[in-house]
Amino acid sequence: MSPLALFDLDNTLVDRKTAFRRWATRFVVDRSLGDGALEYLIEADGDGFATRQAVFDAMRARYGLVDTTADLIEGYRASYLDFFEPDPSVGTALRSLRSRGWRVGVVTNGPPTQREKLERAGLLELLDGVCISDELGVAKPDRRIFEEALRRCGEPGSPPADSWMVGDTAIPDIAGGHGAGMRTIWMHRGRSWDLYEFRPDRSVGSIAEAVAWMVAEEEVEGSVR
Repeated sequence: MSPLALFDLDNTLVDRKTAFRRWATRFVVDRSLGDGALEYLIEADGDGFATRQAVFDAMRARYGLVDTTADLIEGYRASYLDFFEPDPSVGTALRSLRSRGWRVGVVTNGPPTQREKLERAGLLELLDGVCISDELGVAKPDRRIFEEALRRCGEPGSPPADSWMVGDTAIPDIAGGHGAGMRTIWMHRGRSWDLYEFRPDRSVGSIAEAVAWMVAEEEVEGSVR
């Protein structure tokens, strides 16, 4: 049975934090919002977890923007994806997994435009399956989205022994992966793990490091079978 790795998308396979800062910088400059506006907008974004309604309501209230919130959201959606850039190291890491016979998938919360994000990052062709919460009507950490991701990667039953979930969030990715019966790797992004109820099997700083760890574990386990 082939080993399998599922990955989160934002701030795991793609650098959403940097892309949003690029977009926010352009937004602030285009509207001449002045000192402090960039950091305020980034804080309002909440690392992507705030709703776009809340983000732009806050910006309108603070800076007296004449655009409606609906117009601001429409403009954001029309331009935001332009600020994502491919990371060659991520593509190289995924190709190395596939060359070893691994199946590779993405399980992400978010809108259908997450698929376009994968295309712009040059990753879609490297994946066996993609699950996006807004397309399925179920989101991480719900076990069902992981089960569907496994099915789309050719694994309709329980996850294989060599199966991993890699992501940057504690509850959706790590708790969700554990709940689906997978081992987990946390992208720490310079943070410390602060939960005591559960822990990831490994914490890493990059996709390359995560892949190296999974491959090393596969080799060790293969040698003792």
